[in-house]
Amino acid sequence: MEATALSVGKAVFDGAVGYAKSAMAEEVAWQLGVQRDQAFIRDELQMMQAFLMTAHEEREGHKVINTWVKQVRDVAYDVEDCIEDFAVRLGRPSWWRAPRTLLDRRQVAKQMKELRAKVEDVSQRNMRYRLIKG
Repeated sequence: MEATALSVGKAVFDGAVGYAKSAMAEEVAWQLGVQRDQAFIRDELQMMQAFLMTAHEEREGHKVINTWVKQVRDVAYDVEDCIEDFAVRLGRPSWWRAPRTLLDRRQVAKQMKELRAKVEDVSQRNMRYRLIKG
């Protein structure tokens, strides 16, 4: 009888450990994806800012380029706002820190993926309409 109870207990424990390992592996993969997105967004923001400074001087009278520059500027503002939001959200203290931080990190990761998609859309628009030849 004891052996059966011990065996059942061990099976339950092994299942719980397996589930925890799986959840941790998923979280690590998620965090690595967030780090890649964060680096991409940071680098893209730098390029957008440099582009906007240059484009401001060179776009006189070209409506298509003016429209595209406006779209790049809007995405750059979205990225800047989001970065500020990340700093506030992940920096604020909480009475029960771990669960709140995990929830905040998930939200930040979701926003980063959405921003990355916006940046890629604006970039594709440039290639589609051949706005800037390089």
